[in-house]
Amino acid sequence: MKNSLTAVIYLEPDQVSLRIIELPKGRVINDVRSGVLALGDGKIANYAQNMGTIVNNLEGFKQQLKDYQVTDVHFYGAIEDLAPIDARYVADQLEVRTGLKIQWLNNNQLMAKTMGCVVTHLAEFKTLSKHCLYLLTLGLDSMTLAFFHHGNFEKQWEIDLGGVKISRLVQRLRQTTTNPQEIIQDYISSKLEYIAPELKRKKKTVLLIQNAPVLSNHYIKQGEHLAKVPLEPLKQANREMGPEIYDQHPWAQSVTNEQERRLLMPNYLIIARTAYLVHPLNIYVTDISMMDGLVNGFADSQAQSQINTMIRTSADDIAQRYGVDAAHKDFVTKFACQFFDQLRPLHRLDNHARLLLEIASKVDDIGNFINQESHYRHSAYILESNPLIGLSDADNQIIAEVARYHSAESPSATQEHYRHMDDDIQLVVAKLAAILRLVDSLDDSRQQKISAIKLKLTNDNLLKIKATANDDLVLEKWSFSKKSQLFNYVFGVKPVLIERGGH
Repeated sequence: MKNSLTAVIYLEPDQVSLRIIELPKGRVINDVRSGVLALGDGKIANYAQNMGTIVNNLEGFKQQLKDYQVTDVHFYGAIEDLAPIDARYVADQLEVRTGLKIQWLNNNQLMAKTMGCVVTHLAEFKTLSKHCLYLLTLGLDSMTLAFFHHGNFEKQWEIDLGGVKISRLVQRLRQTTTNPQEIIQDYISSKLEYIAPELKRKKKTVLLIQNAPVLSNHYIKQGEHLAKVPLEPLKQANREMGPEIYDQHPWAQSVTNEQERRLLMPNYLIIARTAYLVHPLNIYVTDISMMDGLVNGFADSQAQSQINTMIRTSADDIAQRYGVDAAHKDFVTKFACQFFDQLRPLHRLDNHARLLLEIASKVDDIGNFINQESHYRHSAYILESNPLIGLSDADNQIIAEVARYHSAESPSATQEHYRHMDDDIQLVVAKLAAILRLVDSLDDSRQQKISAIKLKLTNDNLLKIKATANDDLVLEKWSFSKKSQLFNYVFGVKPVLIERGGH
């Protein structure tokens, strides 16, 4: 493959950066960062107020792109706590002023990309995660804790413990108390304790800290990407800590600006409390960043496949957590994917839509945990409150809506909820829901009577479904007669179920 240059621009609430890489190896040609952007007093993402500074930096980046003759440019932004309508306004302003079109990424997408990079590019990761490893990623608005077992991702938690939020709380407390650390420790504990029952405390557990520039600058040597962090100071922080952290703690020597100074104590306490809960044998810090994760997607052809595996794992985890019938889930997932593959000329959707259908098939019944009556609605709002790692906001919405419409309600012009859905996803939701509902009817008894299925589209607009079964399909046929109507309505093709004996 001929070498070529690709550029990634990444906008965060506190800075904007540019990295130019040479493909296919991903060698870094140029790496530039802006100065610190002012965070908002209310929302952390302060892009509108920083627009002039951001545009000036982007114009400087464009000159460098011109100097290096780079035409393949990808512009990403961390949406953080920015409202969707505000994100559209900011994106439009940036495109008008710079000609660059931004793609907003949520925290789940950024985390998946970064974790994938840590797993594949941190040479020591395989050894560190041989038993149990927790990856703690610090953020401005929230923190994320991911769990790896025997090198494989298993689950993650996003927790409302952002460094900026805690820093602001510290400032408010200082107006009423001389030593707010004890209150902050209790506040952090209250946010972390709810996941404590799910955490595994093994003898050989490792805690790996990511997105902590003060730590990485202090401990990691030049040319390396990993360093060990002493345990004792963190144990001490859980017992007692005074205001001297600002001036006397070793980490303070690596603070480069006022914002890092404000985040030092909150992040220190978050790390200390997390360490107390997971009880690690050792703690390490890595300097692999969000930008590394974004760039990795272009340099590593397997990066998206790895993210897709994380998405599937997260879906299986939430299905298990809400008591989904595993055999029924596997049946529906298997045949939904088969229907999707064999009906491509009919639905004309891409492989990403196939992934969304697969995920929806795994989690469509989680609402039964609340109530079997109208379980599809319960499934939808559970999914809306538990977005899956690696997926965009639109992707998560599609999965929730497909779950909503997989059973009784139909996505039609007369359905108020469906009418208010974004035009961009309405048709995708309808097509995927029609396929899932059809497949779901084939195991209405939850006994997996069908072992094989053959599909045939006929010239007279029929879809013949020949099902090999080891038992009578009386209930399945009755359910099929009702649930197949949506497929006919969406695709203009009438499904016909033909039973074949399995003996």
